[in-house]
Order: sequence, then structure tokens, then C-alpha cells
Amino acid sequence: MRAWTVDADDIRVAEDFDDALLHHTPEIDSFLNLDRDDKFIVIGTKGFGKTLLLKAKRILYQRDGRAACLPTGNLLDKPIGDKVFSKDALAFFAASSLPWSKLWLTAIAATALKHLGRADGLRVTAKLTGLMTDERLHGVIDHFVRLLDFTPSELQRAAADTDGHLLPRLRAVSSPVAIFIDGVDEYFNKHIESRASLPSVTGPLSPSIWYFAQLGLVEVAYQLRRINHHLKVFAAVRKEAYARLQTTVMSQQYRGSAVDIVYPVESLREIFVNNIRLEKSDRMVRPGRLRADPIEAFLGRTKISHVYTGEEEDAFDYVCRHTLLRPRDLMTIGERLAALRPDERRHEHRVKEAVNLGATEIAREYLTEIAPYVGDLDLERFLGRIPGHILTRDEVEELFQNHRLEGAAVDERHVFCALYRVGLLGHLHHDLVRGDWVQRFLRPGEGTLEPDGVLPRASRYLVHPVLSDVIGRLSPGYLARIDRVDIVGYGRGWRGTPSEDRAVTTRALCILTGDVQGFGGLMRAGADAGVRQALEEAVRKWARQTTAAEVGAGDTVSVVHDDPVLLAQIARHLMDE
Repeated sequence: MRAWTVDADDIRVAEDFDDALLHHTPEIDSFLNLDRDDKFIVIGTKGFGKTLLLKAKRILYQRDGRAACLPTGNLLDKPIGDKVFSKDALAFFAASSLPWSKLWLTAIAATALKHLGRADGLRVTAKLTGLMTDERLHGVIDHFVRLLDFTPSELQRAAADTDGHLLPRLRAVSSPVAIFIDGVDEYFNKHIESRASLPSVTGPLSPSIWYFAQLGLVEVAYQLRRINHHLKVFAAVRKEAYARLQTTVMSQQYRGSAVDIVYPVESLREIFVNNIRLEKSDRMVRPGRLRADPIEAFLGRTKISHVYTGEEEDAFDYVCRHTLLRPRDLMTIGERLAALRPDERRHEHRVKEAVNLGATEIAREYLTEIAPYVGDLDLERFLGRIPGHILTRDEVEELFQNHRLEGAAVDERHVFCALYRVGLLGHLHHDLVRGDWVQRFLRPGEGTLEPDGVLPRASRYLVHPVLSDVIGRLSPGYLARIDRVDIVGYGRGWRGTPSEDRAVTTRALCILTGDVQGFGGLMRAGADAGVRQALEEAVRKWARQTTAAEVGAGDTVSVVHDDPVLLAQIARHLMDE
């Protein structure tokens, strides 16, 4: 497998996979552990490596030989093409996840029984009989796509036959079967992306199709595990869709079945380093430093100077600051850096040029990706109005009012809320643990993509560095306002004055504290390292939106926030982990 692989679709067979590129966290290791089957759903936003992780699981199963793996011709079963719904079908499928659950259950049951040679002699409707006897249909997606052509009444009858005839046979299966499904979100992307498209071209559309198609798959994967432990369904779904399960009574059970891909900055550094190590030594600027410091070997330096502040910034921090903290973003920038000859890469300005070009590519792709979630906002037009990368509260309000008065705002929701939710607008936040002002940006997937009008109260708002070139081309004055004191970036401290208002304010906060039972015994046995790491990962994952959170003494957790209900939910999550 080559370095800087942006798309996991490049891994077509087991021999293409290199485990060195897979960053292992306790949660990922628990998913890949073949002796555990309690984790079978991979969730994450685009660019976090869902497909890569699912393929790794498939390859491990395949090499171990402990189960028949489906599909047989590819690592993962993925739909392609475009499904056009009639108005009646759209109304049926957009109502809830229940029709999708029935459809997925029939598709999976038909696939498994046909593969195992147990589909003969079924007395079902003619429509379902045609599905079961069609030898051209092999994988789950083959059957899934065919079932989408059934009318609502035909699908209801097929679901009844599945419950009465296919499921009893499925319960009796004693041969292990593992099914791997990916790309359901992409198959229905037009339902969230094609707002301006003509129905005559796309057919009737509903965003609910995109959500419910994925949720139905999650529900069936969970149900099948309870019906027969020999049949396992592993699937990747988008985090935005999975978040809707929080409103169901089974939310805790579903959450316990999923691995949520979240990488702290330290893990992203390791991913970057692992890709550098796949490069040949003659591609290094300083080959002699490859073993001791791969980043220095690759870039020819450990620091990069900030032209406006004069600060010497860690080289990887500079790269990371120009991403949205997704592995895919690092691959995009890494590929541009690797395209430079070593003698070019040894010059700092060439490194900066490559990083900034990569950041612009990331920004433009992300702006297209988030367009469905920011209403009818003309992003290009609005971004061109932003005067600088650090904005006061008054400037934000003035921009919003001008935007609204021009008639560009289709409702009263604050236009900056959309940018905040998708991680392109940050704000100054007082970290109670560090005792300092810190820059805070939501990462992709952290903020809900549902419309709302809540913008955190702050004295300074910060535009993400990936947008610098995009906005700079639209508004030359933007680059002239680059700050001479503070560098904008995720989690960075703040040296300047955080606010003109120095008045003391007070507010009531709640504190969650706890520790790991029996941790002392683990320390005495020298077995505490894994627990420490898992606890830190869990706190980073579940407490990232709180006022403050820290892990002390290895096993002591302290979380501060003003919402006691949120703290109780975090406590539940930490216990589940």
C-alpha cells in the first residue's frame, strides 16, 4: 500500500492493505479483536477512515478463516448507481426507519441463506420467490437494490414472509457468516445534496431517506446478533445519521455496538509519521534522521516560522493547523509535500506553499460537503464579506445584520451558527483546568448538523485557517488583517487581550468526579497502562464539549459543566466504555 492513500477504495484486495497505516486506539483494537463481536458498527464523518477500518476487519476475518465472508468478489458490499423513487415509494420510505429495517432484514436473510444453500423449498410470494431464485443476485446490496423496486405493499408481504419463513431458517444457521456493508450514505447522497435539482432529473427527494436507510441497517445488524451469533453484519454509517438514534429507546444498546472514530492530535501525528515511513529513504530531506525523527527527515526541519507573529511553530502542528483534524486531510497535504523533490522540500517557503495549497483543496471540498447543512446560504458570497480571521462580537453581529437586510438570510437563524456547527468558526473559551483563554473549534461531526441559532457567547470569533486562501482570493483585505500576536488554530492558547470587558462574572457550575475501581491493584501488577490510555481516550471523546475536563493520577476524572444532565450522560458513557 502506497503512502498518502486518500481513498480507502484504492485497497481492493487483502494484499493492498498495510496494517502500519492503521492507527490503533483502544476502541479500534476492541473492534478489530476477532474474539469480540460486541462492536460491529463503524461511525464517523467523511474523511475519518470508516472504510479503511471496515476493510481491516474484513481482511482479519478472511485471513483467520473462521467465517464465510460476504461479499465474495470484493472486500465490502457497496451500492452504486442512482435510485429514483416514485412519490408513493418516497412517502413510504421517508416516514421512519421501519420500512428500511424490513428491507435490510430481507436482503441479508436472502443473501445468507442462498450462500449457505438453504434457500430451497420456500413457500413465499411469487415476488420474493423470484428474488430467492435469481442466480444473478449474490450480495446483500444486490438484493437490497432489487427490493427497492418492490411496491410498498409487495415489500410488506415480503417482510411478512421473511418473518415467517426466512428467519426460522436463519436462526438454525450454525456456520459462521460475516457480512461487510459500506457506502449506503453515498448511494442516497442526492437526497441531502440536490436541493436545487429538478425532480424530473433526480426524482422526488427527502433528506429522511439518507438518514433512515442507514439507521435501518444499524437496527437490523443489532437484531441479527441477538437472533443468531453465527451471523454477523459489520457496517459503516455516517455519524450525522447515527446521532439520530439518540432519540430512540434503544440508544444505549446501539451505542455500545458502535466504534466512534475520533483521533486526538497525538494520534494524527502518528498517522502522519506512519505514512512518512512508507516513503523511500531517498525521498527524505535528511535520511539520517528518519529513525529518530521522521517528520524532521521528511520536511528537513522541526520548526516552521510564522511570518506575521515570528513564532517558531512545531512543524507538524503547522501542518495539522491547516486541516480539519481528519486523517484524510493529512493525506491530502502529505501527498502534496511528497510530490516535492527533497531539494525543494528543504526550503521552508516551498513547504508552506504545499501546505496552503492542500488546505485550500480541503476547504473547497468541505464547503461542498457541508452545503446541504447550511440552508440556502451562498457561502462564497458570504465568506467574501468577512474582513479578517479574528472578529469581535460586534463585527459578527454587523455582518449578520447586513446579510439579513440584503435578503440573503432565508430565516432568522444566525448565519455564523452554521459556520460554527461545521467547525469553520471558532471562539475564545476560558479553560478552567489550564486557567487560560483557549481557541475552540468544533471538529467535523462534533456539532449537530440540525439547524439551530445558538452561537456561543464570546468576545472573539476565529475563522479556521483552512479558509485563509479561499477568503483571501474573495477579499484581499482579509489577508492584510492577519494578527501579529496570536496564531489561530484548534486548541491554541491566546496571548492577546481576550475582551475589552474586564468585569468579573460568576456562574454556577457542576462537577463530575470519579475514579477506576481496583486501579491500585492494576498499578501494582504493572497492568495499568492500557487502562490509563483507554480512560484518557474516553474522556476526550465524551467530554469534549464541556467547560473543562481532565484525567489526573492515572484514574481520576474531573469534568466541569453547567448542565448536570450532560454530566450524568457523560458518566454513563464513561461507565459503558
